[in-house]
Amino acid sequence: MQFAIGTTNKPKSAAIEYVLSTSPYTGGATYSNHKADSGVPDMPTTLQELRTWAKNRAVYTRRENPDADYYVGMEGGVYQDSQWEEYWLIGVVYIENSTGQWYYGYSCHLRVPDAVIDGLFDGQQRDLEQVVHALGGEANIGDKQGSYHAWTDGMLSRREQFIMATQCAIAPFFNMFYQK
Repeated sequence: MQFAIGTTNKPKSAAIEYVLSTSPYTGGATYSNHKADSGVPDMPTTLQELRTWAKNRAVYTRRENPDADYYVGMEGGVYQDSQWEEYWLIGVVYIENSTGQWYYGYSCHLRVPDAVIDGLFDGQQRDLEQVVHALGGEANIGDKQGSYHAWTDGMLSRREQFIMATQCAIAPFFNMFYQK
């Protein structure tokens, strides 16, 4: 079983590696990482953009590596809840198999601090990493522990964010409750 992963980001790659090595479904699975373009700007700000961009990365990876069994796209970002108008940080994973069957998985949602929201929408067109860095956070945080880590004093990490999202996307391919 071969997975083609549309990311070279270290925390996201570590999440995939963890899930494939611990999942009851994927024993012996192999994977390869590929730089995959989402086809859109770097900062998604709606749930629809997050879903679309994760899917775009899997589709791009499939086009470039057609011999895999599964294609994975991952996207993290901020979206506004339509009911309460709060902003949430989330990780989205899209997995598609070689026959075209697909599922999405989401991480837990972490409320975005108001200072970060102000920075994201101040007209300067900055992405999440730039805003967090400007507010005194670590540079290139998305390639390290992530905003989850910064905003929870280390209780959560970007890797954990994408472990959960990947587990939620992969289970429906194999779990009997999803089979028709």
